[in-house]
Order: sequence, then C-alpha cells, then structure tokens
Amino acid sequence: MHPHLFRFFLFLSLVLAGTSAQAAPLRVVCAEAVWCDIARQVGGESLSIAVLPVSPLADPHDVMATPAMARQVAEADWLVLNGGGYDLWAQRLASGDGEMLDIAKMLGAPKDANPHFFDDPEAVGRVASWMTARLTARFPARAVMFRRRADSFAETLAQCRARIATLKPTTQGKSVAVTEPVGGPFLLALGMRVMDERLALAVMHREEPPARDVAAVETALAEHKVAMLVINPAVTSPATLRLEEVARAHDVAVVALAEMPPPGMHWQRWYQDRLEAVAGAVETSGR
Repeated sequence: MHPHLFRFFLFLSLVLAGTSAQAAPLRVVCAEAVWCDIARQVGGESLSIAVLPVSPLADPHDVMATPAMARQVAEADWLVLNGGGYDLWAQRLASGDGEMLDIAKMLGAPKDANPHFFDDPEAVGRVASWMTARLTARFPARAVMFRRRADSFAETLAQCRARIATLKPTTQGKSVAVTEPVGGPFLLALGMRVMDERLALAVMHREEPPARDVAAVETALAEHKVAMLVINPAVTSPATLRLEEVARAHDVAVVALAEMPPPGMHWQRWYQDRLEAVAGAVETSGR
C-alpha cells in the first residue's frame, strides 16, 4: 500500500474511533429506579441505565449491597443517589472514577433527613433541570435534544401541579393515618395532616409501636376521624395488618403508596395514579 494511502486510512480509523468514543452512552447507575427513569426521560439514548436494587418493592432501608452492585458502581460514570440518609448502603459503594450525584446535597437537605424527594414535584423538577444541565455540559452537541426532552418532562410536571390545585380544596386539612412514613411530601402538597407519626416511625425502625399510639389510630379509624389509612405495601407487621383490618371493618379507605413506581412506569404516571387514589379515598370518606 502506498505510504500516503496508508496514512490516510490510519487517520480515518482514528477519527472514526474518536467519534465512536464520543458517542458512547453515559453509564448511569441509580440507587432508586425513579431517578434513573427521570434521567432516561431527559437523556434518552445518551444514557446506559442500570438500577441497583432488583425488586421495586425492596425497602430502601433494608437493601443489602452485593458484589455485583459494587461492580456496577465501579464501572459507572454517574452514581445517582437520593441521599440525605435514605440510601446509605449505596453511598458506601461509591468508588473508582465515577461521579456521585447526591440529590440531597444538590437540594440542600439536612444530612440525615431521610427525604423522599420523589414524592415532591418541585424537587423532581429541580432534579430534572440539574440533570439536563449536567448532560448538556457533557454532550454540548446534543443540547437542543436535551432541552426538548426536558421541556416535555416539565409539561407533565405542570399537569401534576394542576391536578394538585384542583384536589386541594377537598384534601386541605384532612387527617390521614399512616402505617409507615411514606408519601410525606406528597400528602403535604395536598394539604393533608398525618395524625400518627410516632407509630409510623416505630414501624419504619422495625419496632413495636406503643400501645397507646395503636389505640389512638384504631379509635380514629372507628370514629371516621381520618379520611384514609395509608400503607406502605413493602413494610408490614402484625400491628399494620391489624390497622388495615380495623380500617376495612369501618369502611375507611386503605390507600397503598409504594415508595417506588412499578417497573416500566414513568414517574409522572405513578404520581398521577397516587393523586387519583387519594381523590377517590377522600370522596368515599366524605369527611
């Protein structure tokens, strides 16, 4: 082969190799599926997504890290965490050259607040904007695509806010009983009050709730002093199952609020379904 021709093909192969490397998707690993869903909605095929917990019903406080999870994190470009003490098990896996995106730090939340940012449309909107900015900095040639996808996501957020506004006149000030701290910002956005925080915290910490707190919730259910009983389907105990029985016996709506969307469901659909479940419960209670 002629030397000039050889150099041309060598140069062409190097250019193509560089283009391929630039086009390689960003490897994103998330401690919670919900954040990978939002990242995918904003980043599209620019991302290669993996979620650490296998089951969407796994309680985030009970997840046990495995060697396979550690390998995924070691190979990731981004490790996305809820942070704030919610997923310490995943934070301990952080290593290697990947970047850790701690949502609690970005939002300025207290270190050990155990926050459920995915229950708060305002926080979710800020996370989507943050991810868009970081992706744009990483892939500037795709800025228009990222902006278009982010705008589409923002429209669905606006729909959630609009639905909250229409529901709030009927949900504002309503009391609810909860068997475990789930849906806090979600219920707060609707103006609802949780009556039994001590009981819920005891269940979260796998402790037997104080008898007086259980009795107070049972009385509230029997006398229809709460609009609904909210349960976390991933966390049950004899005490929570007993409260479900009492609620159903007195025709009080039982609303299951899982901490994570089911596989394949976008965050906004999950959030809207929860809004409709609460709307139906409040309508049924008539209180």
